[in-house]
Amino acid sequence: GDRGLLKPGHIDSKSGYRYYSSAQLPEANLIRLLRSLELPLEEIQQFLRERDPEQRNALLKQHRRKIEERVEEYRSIVSSIERIAEGGPKDMEHKVEIKKLGSQNMLGIRFHTDYENLGDNIGGAYMELFTHLGESGEYPSGPPFTLYHGEEFDESDIDIEVCVPVNRVLSGKGRIEWRELPGGLTASTLHMGPYHEVAEAYQTLDLWVKEHGYSHAGPAREIYLVNPDMVEDEADLRTEIIFPIAE
Repeated sequence: GDRGLLKPGHIDSKSGYRYYSSAQLPEANLIRLLRSLELPLEEIQQFLRERDPEQRNALLKQHRRKIEERVEEYRSIVSSIERIAEGGPKDMEHKVEIKKLGSQNMLGIRFHTDYENLGDNIGGAYMELFTHLGESGEYPSGPPFTLYHGEEFDESDIDIEVCVPVNRVLSGKGRIEWRELPGGLTASTLHMGPYHEVAEAYQTLDLWVKEHGYSHAGPAREIYLVNPDMVEDEADLRTEIIFPIAE
């Protein structure tokens, strides 16, 4: 229900039936339409409290922008699904590189989450890591990255480690731990664009590894070379996907 958004004009004390006056009909229609836009309850209440038409228009404009962005994102996701369903992009082969990586000092927070909360949890962990670095008077020695542990990707139980590379051994704090990430042979590819399209890069790498007779040898790594703090447009994001491999 609409949890008390519209106050009845009169409640019959015997039946408890709610009578709404005809003057309330426009408001009732407004609420129904706002609800169907999936607007958060607080925003609907804010809209209903606002009597100034210009302010109401400004609130609607703001939400229209959000909806248009979401529509664009949905279109892009559907295109990705179509490409993956057709067997994935065929032109990615040349974009896979083999690299020998050295070991890396890092600070990390490892935790379990699910797909729905993944973005928020990653954001929260980075805030913790950068706060700790700031308090220690240290700087990251390169772009932040995440490690995806576990053999299979299970969206209801994601074993993830959120990391920043550092130059030297540092003390941890709370759930933040310093460790040395081992180096070795890797296959990598560069993903350009929004995070919701990153599955294609994983698919490309996975096919490449299998076709070239390698096996997976450790957690997949996502390095955020260009992250959302740096650019306005998601198309400008750059993420390197790295699979440790063994012959």
